[in-house]
Amino acid sequence: MVGITARTLAILDVEVTLSQYRTLVILASRGPLRTVDLAAALRVHPSTATRTCDRLVRRDLVARQQQSSDRRVALLTLTEAGKALVGDVMRHRTQEIRRLVRTVGTEPRTTAELINSLVVAAGEPTEEQWWRHWEQITR
Repeated sequence: MVGITARTLAILDVEVTLSQYRTLVILASRGPLRTVDLAAALRVHPSTATRTCDRLVRRDLVARQQQSSDRRVALLTLTEAGKALVGDVMRHRTQEIRRLVRTVGTEPRTTAELINSLVVAAGEPTEEQWWRHWEQITR
């Protein structure tokens, strides 16, 4: 899934890292959040979430909105460009997953076989291949 998302971001030619994209997805799925709540959802320190959002604000993908009742609190929300990006990536990712499932067909009998078949169809190394390569490079 990460590989599909990374390839999608590259195809769409956007300068957003995977961790920045994850921030956008959380804001899209959970609505406006305070920085501390976003940090908790991302499982990062609040300063990390702040720096990530600063970059996304500069790219006009995230906006900070001051609360009228308490100006010390700012809520983070997606801008229209942020919503469009998340929607584009999700649509492309869904199409790619459907293509992979069609490629695999009904051959695999177990969950492990299905996952391996999807990995191969996506052009990625299987877990077994990955570990074999890992052992070679760490000798």
